Amino acid sequence: MATTEQKRDYYEVLGVDRSATRDQIKQAYRKLALQHHPDRNKAPDATAKFREIAEAYAVLSDDTKRREYDATGHAGVSQRWSADDLMRDFQFGDFFGGRFGDLFGTFGDVFGRRISRDQGMARGADLRYDLELTLEEAARGGDRLIQITRSEKCRDCKGSGAKAGTNPVSCPDCGGTGQKQHVQTGKGVRMVTLTSCAKCHGRGLFIEIPCPLCQGHGVEFTPHSLKAQIPPGVDDGMVVRLAGQGEPTVSGATSGDLLIRIHLRPHRSFQRQGDDLYTAVSISFAEAALGTKTSVPCLDGEAVKAAVPPGTQSGTALRLSGKGMPRLGGKGKGNLFMIVEVRTPTDLTPRQRELLEELAKLEAKRSQ
Repeated sequence: MATTEQKRDYYEVLGVDRSATRDQIKQAYRKLALQHHPDRNKAPDATAKFREIAEAYAVLSDDTKRREYDATGHAGVSQRWSADDLMRDFQFGDFFGGRFGDLFGTFGDVFGRRISRDQGMARGADLRYDLELTLEEAARGGDRLIQITRSEKCRDCKGSGAKAGTNPVSCPDCGGTGQKQHVQTGKGVRMVTLTSCAKCHGRGLFIEIPCPLCQGHGVEFTPHSLKAQIPPGVDDGMVVRLAGQGEPTVSGATSGDLLIRIHLRPHRSFQRQGDDLYTAVSISFAEAALGTKTSVPCLDGEAVKAAVPPGTQSGTALRLSGKGMPRLGGKGKGNLFMIVEVRTPTDLTPRQRELLEELAKLEAKRSQ
């Protein structure tokens, strides 16, 4: 598998625009998957292309994963898709003649057995937490205590959902498979649609007498305190992932993740653009004309002296290298730009007016 830096953009892989609808993404994937499937295409790179196409669809066909990918790129969704994503919205009769087992066998072979039928479909749901930070907190990073409420196995039924002393039974509607198969045949094509069983909700087991504590769900909601490490330099809209801290599953399969979305509060003195900061510094008309050194406050609380060249105009941006936000990954800092604002005097003393009038006369003679 290519590294995150080497991966192509998922939209480019499927040949769709970033504003493409879910149906357009599905159609593009279907066309490309049929073209590059290893059972049909014997080209040496068919397997690699099929893997790339399937991974792109697995992410872009899920609204949550797509938003994460749009915000953070490949790093935000790395290894976060499953077989359940690959099955989304599809009737796979066109691909494999309705052989459901072949579908999982094919994807398992292509992706190194990373996914399986049970594992892919049973993963717990992700949870989202919105974390507000000041610009100073985003620059420092560090540990934050997160308070969430998530489900845990019910204390009374131990997650079975059945009343203590009873057990779930095999679902009579689906025969314990958890799925219903609908077959349509027309024009020489056999279409097979697989859906979760409505009676047992895909579990394959039916609860005759539900647990009174959890109402048959097998879980109860409990508060949790988690420590999240926020990397220095995080920006608004970024997502910090705590793997395995989302919703668990009654079956004991992999828990979901906790997705912490960062929201930065506006700062009264600084504006942020990427790793750079911008702040306004006011100087007098004489200082702008003659040049000066002025004190510039930085985000960490220190103040540095910055030289303002003679003749500086209002609105000029002067750069202070390395005084901006930390770059993610510990690769130095961005820059601090001070925007010069030249104050025009409004309440002149007689002497000040006299000097300015003399200056105006000299400038007029100079321009003749």
